[in-house]
Amino acid sequence: MLLAMVDDIRVILVKLADRLHTCARWVRLPEEKRLRIAQETMDIYAPIAHRWAWEKIRSELEDLAFRYLEPEASEGCCANSKRPPGQ
Repeated sequence: MLLAMVDDIRVILVKLADRLHTCARWVRLPEEKRLRIAQETMDIYAPIAHRWAWEKIRSELEDLAFRYLEPEASEGCCANSKRPPGQ
């Protein structure tokens, strides 16, 4: 729906950049607000970035949101990715 309402793609790019900035610095926000923003990011902003083939932005948004939505799984993913191959 957001994509249908926007005539200029720069508006979407600015919104995505703003959300990326918010997610990268949300340590200062209350826990409840962080979780709401993380869920919005996964449900709305990451799919928009994916639709426009902005994979770097999508990946960063999903990674930042995933850390707050699934902290245990996020720790497991990071620990597994840092292991040397074959171990």
